[in-house]
Amino acid sequence: MRILLIDNGTTLLAKLQQLIPGEEVVLQPKNIPASEFDDFDLIVLSGSKDLTVMYDSEHFKKETALIQNTQTPIIGICLGCELIVTAFGGTVKRLDERHSGIRKINIVSGNASLGVKDGDVREVYEGHHWIIDETPKDFEVIAVSQDGPEIIRHTTRPIYGFQFHPENLIDQTAGDEMFMNLFTKFTQK
Repeated sequence: MRILLIDNGTTLLAKLQQLIPGEEVVLQPKNIPASEFDDFDLIVLSGSKDLTVMYDSEHFKKETALIQNTQTPIIGICLGCELIVTAFGGTVKRLDERHSGIRKINIVSGNASLGVKDGDVREVYEGHHWIIDETPKDFEVIAVSQDGPEIIRHTTRPIYGFQFHPENLIDQTAGDEMFMNLFTKFTQK
């Protein structure tokens, strides 16, 4: 299996690489070639420590085009989720203060690919300044927190966004389990 991991400047890259089984190709957004990615089984978009969708959109131009045009499954994490949201016409907004730590999310739309059902509550690790303000057309909200959408999915394409970090505090949270359920679905052939 071939995984493309786009490192958007996350401080959790080593943890994300440990979470992903097998070999992955790691690229920075500026190094994304203008070619097809059909030979990859999955694309994972990382979070970022310093960059934002709103203020660094030029930096993410190639990544945004990839999100909009590829048919390869995508999982976006934190900033990666925000890139998915804005690539499809949704919006994000800045929080008054940074959220960091374990937070409860409520499953509002059961999803077998993630291993969750309506009414489930999961704890995940949050670490961000931005939240989803408006979900794009053709996206379904699967989970919410007190701040808004936490897991979204495209209704016709294999694209999911996690506003949290499934790669962090895996011994204390359930984000990694949901990520791995989805990873397995996308990479089984």
